Amino acid sequence: MANVEILFLLLTLKLMSLQYITEAAEHVVGGDSAWIIPINNPSLYSSFAASTTFRVNDTLVFNFRTGAHNVATLSQKHYESCNVTEIIESFNTSPAKITLNRTGDFYFVCAFPSHCSLGQKLSIHVTAGGSSSLTPSEAPHSGAPTLLAVTVPVPVLVMAVATNLLFHSY
Repeated sequence: MANVEILFLLLTLKLMSLQYITEAAEHVVGGDSAWIIPINNPSLYSSFAASTTFRVNDTLVFNFRTGAHNVATLSQKHYESCNVTEIIESFNTSPAKITLNRTGDFYFVCAFPSHCSLGQKLSIHVTAGGSSSLTPSEAPHSGAPTLLAVTVPVPVLVMAVATNLLFHSY
């Protein structure tokens, strides 16, 4: 029995050392419209940001005509004023794929002359990683009972099953 307990302890320590597994999402900025000056839809990027949940390790994909647009990251101050003289990072070839590597706010613009002031800009807020879930507006609204789904990290689930198997008396 001592060998089983040692094995269980080692398994538990190994599982606890694993990072929780989350699936990163890929978000195409502007959808079918791509990364353009949104002349016919001024709220294109703000609507996209408001309707999308961004998490750490997600990827933004900016599709644009190389040479006609680019993607630049700015500070909030420079984003708000469309000041493209203090660019943090620039992506000049399409598709530009940017991995969201931290929580917090990100600010993106096209640094070509006047493009930002014409609305080709995007600000997003990134939250900690985790599995996606329905927002309250997407949840079912019928009178029928609703099942509650709970996300359990893989190491916790494996530990629960192993504990049940090892210590359940028949």
